Amino acid sequence: MNTESRTGRRPGRPPSLTRNDVARAALAEGLANLSMPTVARRLGVSHSTLYRYVHDRDDLLLAALDLALREFDWPGTDHLGWRELMVSFADALWRFLERHPGMAETSLMVPSMPGKALGIADQYVVRLRAEGLNARDAVIAVDYTADLTIAAEIGVRRMSRVFDTPRGRRSLRELYEGPDASRFERRGWLDDKLTIMLDGLASRLGHPLTGVPRARPAAVAVPATTPDRDAVAEAGRIVARRDGLHAVSVGSVAEELGTTMATVRQVAGDRDGVVVAMLDAVAAGLVVPAPSDDPRAEIIGLVSAAYEVLAADAWSVLAITMDGLAGPRVVPVVRRMLDAFRAAGVAEADVPDASRILWEHVYGAVLGRFETADRDTFAVRTAVAADLPVPPARAGLATLGLEIVVDGLIRHFS
Repeated sequence: MNTESRTGRRPGRPPSLTRNDVARAALAEGLANLSMPTVARRLGVSHSTLYRYVHDRDDLLLAALDLALREFDWPGTDHLGWRELMVSFADALWRFLERHPGMAETSLMVPSMPGKALGIADQYVVRLRAEGLNARDAVIAVDYTADLTIAAEIGVRRMSRVFDTPRGRRSLRELYEGPDASRFERRGWLDDKLTIMLDGLASRLGHPLTGVPRARPAAVAVPATTPDRDAVAEAGRIVARRDGLHAVSVGSVAEELGTTMATVRQVAGDRDGVVVAMLDAVAAGLVVPAPSDDPRAEIIGLVSAAYEVLAADAWSVLAITMDGLAGPRVVPVVRRMLDAFRAAGVAEADVPDASRILWEHVYGAVLGRFETADRDTFAVRTAVAADLPVPPARAGLATLGLEIVVDGLIRHFS
């Protein structure tokens, strides 16, 4: 008998994938913009192959959620009172959502909850009932704790979204910081909301309203002394060098220092105040050459020194040109340069234009310099986009360009 004709399938190796493999690929791909084709490409299989393991995108999300829940270490119920259990549950759920960006939205979108989620909830409900809560209150306590945590995580993450504004790229957190800035710190108002809910349950049980301890990540410690402006500036430079100027905010600097946003604001004001402090720190590193009687040498010496410090902190050019910010420490250097142009014979009315052209060249040299072939600069990206070869680094190229521009300016305006 021909088995192939009976079953409609050819004999061969069984499928090597499992539903867990598909779910793990979905988690690796990221849940925010997940699709069946992207997961198929990650697994190296056809789009249609996935339908052997998941019915559609909703089922794919459900599989990813189920696997993530099963592989996470959820708090047990031993030796925990009902209040401590709910706080531990909220803490664990927050870590779970942070581990998988987009999981909060996924949990709200899936058509049903996986068995692991129901098992966790049942375990906590049983414990709460053993502590004296009735069945309805126990179920509501678990469900409400989850809802509060999920909503808080979504809200805090959305406040970190960055937008282009007339003052440069800003996050919603920076735009809306104000008297209620604590709302946007780490977990938002989650702990306060959780306290209110648990106090309500305590009142039903006739227990005292003891409150819930404010959670603080173990890695963050508040220093014994308040950081000064220099410390804030250095923390901001670390963030800018590592993640770019757009990542600098009162919150990111506070996190780098291990302190609070309120402390940073007390020292430096808002985000612009932090960046100005950073620019002052850059200017403080400027090795100003001794004055020269030769105007050309004076200008080249000053602008070369400025180039060196700006090139070490390329983000500073974006702060100056896009955000329109500047630190007061650089003012004496600018004044010397203006005086040198005058001494070189540039007419008073043309001095501002000559200075502006020279600075614009410096900024362009910093943003477009080729130090290594794989450096992610504007010039490298432009060359790659145009299918042009990336030129090798050339020692002294920037200094040569500065000299050419200075000579041209003096000749043109004198």
